[in-house]
Amino acid sequence: MRNMNITFPETSDELEVIVDATGISTNTGGQYIVAKWGKTMDSKFLKIEIVMDNNEFNVVNAEVTSNEVESAVKTVKDLQDKGKKVKKFYGDKAYDVNEVYKTGVEVVVPPKKNASTKRHPARRKAVSEFRKLGYDRWREEKGYGVRWRVESLFSAVKRTFGESVRQVLLGK
Repeated sequence: MRNMNITFPETSDELEVIVDATGISTNTGGQYIVAKWGKTMDSKFLKIEIVMDNNEFNVVNAEVTSNEVESAVKTVKDLQDKGKKVKKFYGDKAYDVNEVYKTGVEVVVPPKKNASTKRHPARRKAVSEFRKLGYDRWREEKGYGVRWRVESLFSAVKRTFGESVRQVLLGK
């Protein structure tokens, strides 16, 4: 997968990006044993992150990564370097970190329960606003519900290809 040459459609000049990551198992065998007998296995996962344009429903970037936050920040910066204006960044609580707020983009990420207000000024403001409004009102005002689009994409991929991957040697 790392060697595949995939190109993504050209995006508009102003973007709202939705970001999420999911894990794909690298082994399918033995799951029955774990469920039946409670024995532990060393489960290994690939982390796949997708960055999607909220307006066009196009995938802007997809990457196998070990650090989804670092990858998402890099994608936003790359888009900005190409002259694109990223207006909003939607993500789940995994993206509630200073690096995302430092991109200068409006961040729509619910803060973690123990979120501190002693960090980046934009994050401090977001945490205070979230606490003041409460989750339901915050979600409604910020339009957080658009994240279903990327969740639906992951669901479709997993239904089509399954929740695990395996190596296939080609052209031997």
